[in-house]
Amino acid sequence: MTDLIELRKNLVNERHRALVILSGDSDWQNQQIESLYKSHETVFWVASSLTENDIQEAICIPNEFLKHHFECIEAKRLPYYLGQEISGAVIDVKQGLSADTLGIVSGMIQSGGLLILLTPNLKEWASLNNPENSRFLNTPFTLSDAKNTFTDHLIQSWKNSNIIWLEQENSDASTRRLNQNHGHNLSHNLSHSVDSVYHQMLPTEDQTHAIKAIHSVAFGHRKRPLVITADRGRGKSSALGIAAIDCLLNGKHHIAITASRLDQTKAAFKHAVAHLETIYNPEQGLEVEIIHNKPGLVSFKYNNELKTFEFIAPDYLILNPTAADLLLVDEAAHLPTPLLTDLLMRHHRLAFATTQHGYEGSGRGFELRFKKQLDILTPNWKACHLKEPIRWAENDPLELAINHALLLDASFADIDESEVFDTITPLDLNFEKIETSELLDNRAMLESLFGLLVQAHYQTSPNDLQQLLNAPNIHILVACLQQAEQMHIIGAVLCIEEGKLNPTQTRSHGHLVPQLLTKNYAQNDFLLLSTWRIMRIAVHPAYQRNGIGQHLLQEVEKLATLAGIDYLSSSFGASEELLPFWFEQHFWPLHVGVKRDKASGSHNLVVAKPLTAMARQALALIQSRFQEQFPHILLESLPHLPATQVWQIINTFRFKKRNQGLNKALINYQNNTRPYESISGKIWEWSIQSAHTIGNASISEQAIWCDKVLKKESWQTVAHQHHLSGRKGVEDALKEMIANWIPKNKIANQNQSFGRSARHY
Repeated sequence: MTDLIELRKNLVNERHRALVILSGDSDWQNQQIESLYKSHETVFWVASSLTENDIQEAICIPNEFLKHHFECIEAKRLPYYLGQEISGAVIDVKQGLSADTLGIVSGMIQSGGLLILLTPNLKEWASLNNPENSRFLNTPFTLSDAKNTFTDHLIQSWKNSNIIWLEQENSDASTRRLNQNHGHNLSHNLSHSVDSVYHQMLPTEDQTHAIKAIHSVAFGHRKRPLVITADRGRGKSSALGIAAIDCLLNGKHHIAITASRLDQTKAAFKHAVAHLETIYNPEQGLEVEIIHNKPGLVSFKYNNELKTFEFIAPDYLILNPTAADLLLVDEAAHLPTPLLTDLLMRHHRLAFATTQHGYEGSGRGFELRFKKQLDILTPNWKACHLKEPIRWAENDPLELAINHALLLDASFADIDESEVFDTITPLDLNFEKIETSELLDNRAMLESLFGLLVQAHYQTSPNDLQQLLNAPNIHILVACLQQAEQMHIIGAVLCIEEGKLNPTQTRSHGHLVPQLLTKNYAQNDFLLLSTWRIMRIAVHPAYQRNGIGQHLLQEVEKLATLAGIDYLSSSFGASEELLPFWFEQHFWPLHVGVKRDKASGSHNLVVAKPLTAMARQALALIQSRFQEQFPHILLESLPHLPATQVWQIINTFRFKKRNQGLNKALINYQNNTRPYESISGKIWEWSIQSAHTIGNASISEQAIWCDKVLKKESWQTVAHQHHLSGRKGVEDALKEMIANWIPKNKIANQNQSFGRSARHY
């Protein structure tokens, strides 16, 4: 206990934090931490699921100790506390430990603080069932079926690192150190007390660059947004607050900030007010009168002018575009790409700030998706990266330990692009099905694989590492290529076993695709069939568009067939780029989710490919029912599904017969012999059966036709959305498309027919 108190003094002096592992029984662990924190300090006690009674019983501590020293937090609620600073945190691994929890809580601890893990002895911890594994266990698997490879990975990552690891040696509570080098980088100057908290002068040099860049957005050329990226603890939110005040003092009157939740902007407003108080100097004429200082709003008078810095919710901004001089978007990765794109199109001066690590939200989605939109819509956008930490000093032991264990600094294989082949064939690749034990024994392989998964998918998080290592029903297939006498992983597929369920039982845990399809379209006995659901597929950027993904799917199909699997399946956020890839591999679209994914803003699509005769029959029935229902879902529940995706999906439908007479309805309409309302049903029917023809039109033409003919939107709505002059403009566009789709000789022949029989119309 004394040793840990001395450690905290050293950490305060060095502006560092540390990871402490206490391996022993509860009484001994409580002795180590009972006097470690003062009553005014905020310390989180984190577990998978808990109440105060649960904690008191689990750790055997008095009520008063619990009340004054710890705030009990459920792990799933930690994201709501992002942006807060705490003095420390305690996690009892017996109550559950997730990779995301480690990532989130470590970033909240301020300098001088400790992240303490309470564990049994090493041997017992390595075999301990982790309640957090239940999130990815499909029925009938239980916690005892989950692997403990993630725990082994943590132990292996930390055993010889610069952390504090104390283990109870015997019953008299003596301790031994597992790490002899735990204090190697810590100062022995104990002049600071534990209560001393270092406050770095703001702004830092990094922040100053960011503030100047924001100033350029506010006062420079329009349509040149700024993107600020940083790891946690680098002060991007405080930079937004300081910059907002500076811009207001220099002539702006109204600055808005938005985020997925108001509490995510807490730091920005805190530092905005602090900056106002810092610059207040009546002798130099800098007098400000603060009118409002409350959550989400700071307003003040300066030179007899009202200045406002306020929070506006993102959905409100879409419906009611603000007239603010500048819009700041904090934690932009928390917002879906379509929403960010809408903000980009509706506002001329924007600065986006986001954290890069996955546990902050879909940070990779921001990288992979939104920056592409920036390149298209505002090619002159600027970037700024904050590297210098603020809450702690460089080379912080806790940050290094967490990054190392969670592979937050992992990267995919470094390929010599001069040796990249123009074309890749299956003969050039070495396909390997690897076990998690191999990944534990080969950290380089693990880092290369996980780095590849992170760069390829917008929602990869530390918890995916835990699932990769612990799931009992996961299959890992990699594609390797030899270069310079070294094998590199250039592609990977992760699959999860699902299906083989009892149709008479109630809903089972997991089994996403079988249960979703059964609920919506299939008969109950469909649950009996087995599937490998493809969770992730990733290809090295240097080798994309070389057919690697196709070769990987073909190998997965071979392995699944040998294993007697009935069908392959996948569920993913649909995009114009992804759909052709899956459809070209003969996967059928079978379901579109009506709710958009929070991270990507996309609708989830379920696809499947039969491998057995029974699966082909069952999936054909599901496809038929989905085909019948999809046009109605478009009308009722999918107003935001992009037109290109609509036509890509419909183009996979199979029709028993095509009514060639439907062309006549289009010709009638194109020649002004029938009004739209009299044959809109026939035009709709022609559209469903002619998706390939419509798919060859321009993107704007596809969208106009989809919105009016399939989604049945009003003339006014379609005209407004596509910048056309009312109904006449929309009809002119439709008729021009028809003229391009139907050969002119057919129209000429039809005109003669119209002349002879006009009296019948």
